Amino acid sequence: MNLIQKYIQETPSQLKEIIKGSQELFRNVVNRNIERIIITGSGTSYHSGTQMQQLMREKSGIVVDAYYPFYITPEFLKGSNAKTLFVGISQGGSSFTTYDAMKVAKSQGCTIASMAGEKNAYIDELADEILTVNIGEEKAGAKTKGYYATKLNLLLLAEYIGLHNGTLNDEIFNQDMQKINETLEVFPDAYESAFSWVNEHKNTLAEVDNIRVVGPGTAYGDVLESALKLLETCRVPVTGYEFNEFIHGIYNAIDDKSTVFFLDDGTEPRLTKMLEVLGQWTNRLYVVDFSKVTNKHKIGYSVQVPSNMQTFIFPLAFQIMASILPELRGVDPSKPKDPKFHMELGSKRYNH
Repeated sequence: MNLIQKYIQETPSQLKEIIKGSQELFRNVVNRNIERIIITGSGTSYHSGTQMQQLMREKSGIVVDAYYPFYITPEFLKGSNAKTLFVGISQGGSSFTTYDAMKVAKSQGCTIASMAGEKNAYIDELADEILTVNIGEEKAGAKTKGYYATKLNLLLLAEYIGLHNGTLNDEIFNQDMQKINETLEVFPDAYESAFSWVNEHKNTLAEVDNIRVVGPGTAYGDVLESALKLLETCRVPVTGYEFNEFIHGIYNAIDDKSTVFFLDDGTEPRLTKMLEVLGQWTNRLYVVDFSKVTNKHKIGYSVQVPSNMQTFIFPLAFQIMASILPELRGVDPSKPKDPKFHMELGSKRYNH
């Protein structure tokens, strides 16, 4: 078992710890009567916000949007922001771009919250509310456990706001907590299903030349994160697309060297036809879903979870691939290509 696999397997127990501490963590922020949430971050942090924003809207009853830090300008935030909560996310807590976006938001009157993966983080310096994500130790360069933990932290923030403002009642809130816990209970089973499939097909998968990850809009954050995990560990070209965006021109680049993975939540009726069409050009087509069907071209997790909880399972197969395939390519997936990269580029205060 390598470091990434160790952290993935720790995920359910770590997320349960986050739930235990959530009431105290969000005790103060819910009393601010927030009417809008803006989430910002880069890489995995941005993907977390993108994936959770719609579910957060449903649970909180307020406007929730995720943006890359470069979107955040004084003009973007023009108007009254007295009831806007601006959440800066940084796994290591030291991203300059996230910090600078938080600084702009603060100057425009937003309430600032930080979500870092460790205490006393650099981005905490600007925060009115420090909402630390209890990730636990995660020293691997390619983050997995932190992605799930940040998504859960965002969801719990929305749940407590919804409970406070009446969007949710106690019964619905408790049902939601039960759904989360039930999903965490089957996480190990889904992991085993995906691990077995990847291990069986690892030699073929390790020969990949270029990869596309495609999925529905409801899983777009997971699509982006899955693509990132493969790219940063396998170190081959990988891109992620929402299904309809893939249709608009991307298919032209598919050839016999291309590998395409589809995340299937059962909502896209054109997937079968898409596989038929792309099958004219490549036989490296794979579907990831929650069924019990597993074969050469399908990874079935063989678990049942509520549709709005699938995000806590969907990326598993790609994270496992990111832990296994690079070693067959002579790469240590837990270590970045250049350990001093962020210091050399001046992109983070600390090199993590």
